[in-house]
Amino acid sequence: MKNFRRCVFIASFIFLSIVQIYASDTSTNKIFPNYTGMAGKIIGKNVNIRRYPNIYAHVVMRVHNKEIRVVGQNEEWYKVMIGEQEGWIYKQYVKVARAEHIPYSKILGEEIVDYGKQFIGTPYRWGGNDLKRGVDCSGLTQEVYKTFDIDISRVSYMQVKDGKRVAKSELIPGDLVFFDTSGKNRGKISHVGIYAGADRFLHADGTRGVMISSLSSPYYTRNYVTGARIIKT
Repeated sequence: MKNFRRCVFIASFIFLSIVQIYASDTSTNKIFPNYTGMAGKIIGKNVNIRRYPNIYAHVVMRVHNKEIRVVGQNEEWYKVMIGEQEGWIYKQYVKVARAEHIPYSKILGEEIVDYGKQFIGTPYRWGGNDLKRGVDCSGLTQEVYKTFDIDISRVSYMQVKDGKRVAKSELIPGDLVFFDTSGKNRGKISHVGIYAGADRFLHADGTRGVMISSLSSPYYTRNYVTGARIIKT
């Protein structure tokens, strides 16, 4: 009986401790209320909430002077929750108390690039689709996208048709970039890579295999054709 009472007492003590901790964490002064973001408020009228952190992304709603929860940030954007709706908003329209505590939130394109970088060093193989044993340029892009349940065509000149063309100045991580490497740039696509941000792109080079290159290098500047956005924004 004494052992039983001791067990009941210990269990009660643990339960009460848990309740007290929970009550403390849900006070109005906590940084992340309800464990789903930092409390914030939208400042302004008819402010756009977008599907992706890009000014050309689809607008999911327009709100003004509304309480929100900020769950992440990415450069000039906050990732926010309004009820059950998730979206992105320019930071200048949001007031928060402790912005330095908001975690960085990767966008899908960054996750795609990060995944693809794991295969830097994989040898080039014409017609190859094996991310570890050998790929060609379009095999790399197809297989990397496939990991994220995004289906694109097998060859580069068809992949450009799988997305929406975007200007070079509007590229975001995860976009595809296309080149004419035939010797003279006539706009005929023969090479493709994945834009990685900061003027760089991931691709399977014909001699050095999977690597990161600069879009501003003389060779790729001369042979650049276009960019295409596969990810729906």
